[in-house]
Amino acid sequence: MINSDYLDNLNKAQKEAVLQLDGPLLIVAGAGSGKTKVLTSRIAHIIKEKKAFPNQILSVTFTNKAAKEMQIRVSKILGSAAIGLSWLGTFHSICAKLLRKHASAANLNSNFTIIDTDDQIRLIKNICKAENIDVKQLAPRYVLAIIDKWKNKGHYPSE
Repeated sequence: MINSDYLDNLNKAQKEAVLQLDGPLLIVAGAGSGKTKVLTSRIAHIIKEKKAFPNQILSVTFTNKAAKEMQIRVSKILGSAAIGLSWLGTFHSICAKLLRKHASAANLNSNFTIIDTDDQIRLIKNICKAENIDVKQLAPRYVLAIIDKWKNKGHYPSE
């Protein structure tokens, strides 16, 4: 069941943004100004007004925490109508989802693993240990910086 009072807690400018249903909308505002409230209310309103299905909405946030908060807020407004709102996340999580969905087009296995900086450092340390390289002489963070530089220049391990 859709909670219909989601517009009541919006100021005039916020309500105007939420009710604007035609075309894209850019929301620019400072921290703590209610951007998340506007975005979640607008997503809910678009779905409620049947302008889009939940699986047709893409909402990109900066942090996992913000993505989770948006998902919770939209679900509170829409209830079961929010089911299928699967394209709400960070740039990285959405790109990972797309890569998994189209893995073969990118010559990847769909169950690939993404490793973060700490994992990369740990892997370099393990390689150094296996190759008897003193990490005090060749710091793993330095090695990682070199690898990143090469990748940014388009160099491959085979070169």
